[in-house]
Amino acid sequence: MTNWNNELLGAVAAMADRAGVDTTTPAAAPDRAFWNALSESGFTGIGIPEDQGGSGGTALDALSVLHAATTRGALTMLLEHTLASRIVAECTGGPATGPATPAFADGRCTVRRTAEGVVLDGTVTGVVHGAEAAVLVIVLPEPQAHPSVALVAAGAPGITVTRGSDLLGAAMDDYTFAGTPVDLHESPYTAADLEERGALAYTVALAAAAAAVRDRSVRYAAERTQFGRPLAKFQAVQQRLAGLTALAALLDTATAAAATADTATRRTAIAAAKVVASASAREVAAIGHQIHGALGFTSEHSLGRFTTALWSWRDRYGGERYWSHVLAGQILDDGADPWDLVTGATEPAAAEESAR
Repeated sequence: MTNWNNELLGAVAAMADRAGVDTTTPAAAPDRAFWNALSESGFTGIGIPEDQGGSGGTALDALSVLHAATTRGALTMLLEHTLASRIVAECTGGPATGPATPAFADGRCTVRRTAEGVVLDGTVTGVVHGAEAAVLVIVLPEPQAHPSVALVAAGAPGITVTRGSDLLGAAMDDYTFAGTPVDLHESPYTAADLEERGALAYTVALAAAAAAVRDRSVRYAAERTQFGRPLAKFQAVQQRLAGLTALAALLDTATAAAATADTATRRTAIAAAKVVASASAREVAAIGHQIHGALGFTSEHSLGRFTTALWSWRDRYGGERYWSHVLAGQILDDGADPWDLVTGATEPAAAEESAR
């Protein structure tokens, strides 16, 4: 994708090489040395204005850092922190007090006011990288358009944690709150806006993982010999590599469109990109393992870091079924013309107005 900040891509790659990344899967621990390098260099604050405690730069710059870190196979809370710290900055005007991770609550979470202040009761599940977070940024659903955001210190009283992990080895914990003190703010954005940000971030990560699978598979097929010639010389292997390359290019193109979409087309572009990324993840991983054979399934081989990421991330912030329904809703409920939706010529609201 030509829209990435190439200077940031190179800087993050160099940091990963210096700090070292362990691609053993499942991971025994996050790549803390690399995370510390990113944090100390201010890269975890990119995309947040300097007057809000960030490092400046655009949202696309922040996604460039995420893409580069993912391509290197690093297991960090960069994606979650990027989402959560931006919410904190927009709600408070200042930075998060440490590594932060977001969580979307449902009806099981409620806030109430006491003589001591606002407290939180309820449960949130599947909090990614919660074990590494100093701050939990919990988005609370509200009847009105803009949800409330509860900032919870990880060490606050009244928290019970049930530890878990995903296929990669990243912490994925459940939290129960019983009168836990929180700092409550109203979000300037709707829950749909925050959902779109998460879907876009994971689309970028999926595209980066797919590119890594492609690059490793092409290289392995060129280096590995069978029956006296490289695997890449066999027609069946060439066909699989061509299919893999096409899928990676499709993800890259869809991600580029979503990352650079304007406000009017943003939700449509993100929905389409997430459908493409989630639907392609299994096939990309399957081809990568077919090319590598049994070697690719060993925990020590780097391929597993990326294929496991594809399996783990494809449903986060909605899989292809969820976002396909979003696109279908724009046609069936909002009155968008299917062809205009595909080409971006007319947005659903405009189509509905013209239909009247």
